[in-house]
Amino acid sequence: MKSLKAINNKIVGRAKEEDYPYFLYALFQIISNPIYYLLWFYSDHSTYDSFAVRSFISVVCIPLLLQKHWSPKFKNLLPYYWHATILYSLPFFFTFMLLKNNFSYEWALNSLTGFVLCIIFIDASLILLFLPVGIGLGIACYDLSVVQPFYPLDRIQPVLITYSSIILFGKLFLMRNGMVQREKQRTLQMQAGAIAHEMRTPLFALSGIGHFLKTILPSLIKDRNTLKPSERNGSFSEKQLSHAIKVPDNIEKVTRQAFSLIDIMLMNLRADFRDAVIETCAIKRCVDEALIEYPFVGNDRSLVKTQCDIDFEFKGNSLLVKHVFFNFLKNSIYYVKAADKGEVTIRMYTQGGINTLSFKDTGTGIAPDILPHIFDKFYSKTKYGTGIGLAFCKSVMKSLGGDITCRSEYGAYTEFILSFPPFEKR
Repeated sequence: MKSLKAINNKIVGRAKEEDYPYFLYALFQIISNPIYYLLWFYSDHSTYDSFAVRSFISVVCIPLLLQKHWSPKFKNLLPYYWHATILYSLPFFFTFMLLKNNFSYEWALNSLTGFVLCIIFIDASLILLFLPVGIGLGIACYDLSVVQPFYPLDRIQPVLITYSSIILFGKLFLMRNGMVQREKQRTLQMQAGAIAHEMRTPLFALSGIGHFLKTILPSLIKDRNTLKPSERNGSFSEKQLSHAIKVPDNIEKVTRQAFSLIDIMLMNLRADFRDAVIETCAIKRCVDEALIEYPFVGNDRSLVKTQCDIDFEFKGNSLLVKHVFFNFLKNSIYYVKAADKGEVTIRMYTQGGINTLSFKDTGTGIAPDILPHIFDKFYSKTKYGTGIGLAFCKSVMKSLGGDITCRSEYGAYTEFILSFPPFEKR
């Protein structure tokens, strides 16, 4: 039971940590399989190929091609379906075809490609489970498809040695790469935790000062007002008094903003949202609360406009969603100010039956060579960026059953489009 639970956690955990190329892989398989079949059929009649086996690969890939349209109740099954598809289309298919072609040179090379892809698409810790299962099913299917199975030992041995070496070194490389990524994540978490700890202490002290001033200022003002004008200190004008009255509130506002920034930084480093409380959220309320709580600087609030075509509900965690909005507000305002032009528009609407929220800024835009990588972890082109904010946003939206896309024209605008799953009342 513990082994099955560990396997389940690996399958689900990795799907949440990164985006599998569902669409691209499915599209490639659907297009390439009939093409490869025709190429083998017309170029080499001595080579065995199966239109039925290839067609079935294309059929099972169709749901992956349409995975964005899956019902939310089935979205949780997507990682399992992905692994089952990989199992059939790579280790099973190439093992079966290799045996059917008597370990021919051409299919030995094709199979090598398939196993390398399998190493890439399957978690390093699961590869030793999936490969034997896929290979075993391929051998079983081969045995059932022929009257007298034939295993040429003189060809099997070098293939096994070569494949084993590639799988072993590939697994070691992926494990090392994963360890490096996890170490970077841990380092960032430690740094953020240390910064948060160091910042909270003086901020609490500053908040205490603000509270103290708020307590004693009314008495000081009352005592001053009881004095005759001739007895008052001339250096303490009415304007200064007005500013002094606002000091406690300003201090508390600044400390709240600082705490919010700390929370944003720490929230961005979260990698797992499985323990988040799921509740019914209204999009307009989430946006309004984010705009109230976001630590705007100076006149930054005036740069943000809202447009509510529809107020829709969704299942999610308001705290996580609010921090997603904080990230987009921070990025949008940054680029508007960097361009010294434009504004930020937050729009709530329905497009094609999908509940949508967009953050559009008419600032600098994103360069075409950068745009494909903006959701990659640790990828950043800004001076003080860490490359974790947008990756965090993507992970949160995926965990809700939604998604984020981005379109941008360099020098003109950038628009992040958040799609939410349909709300199902129980």
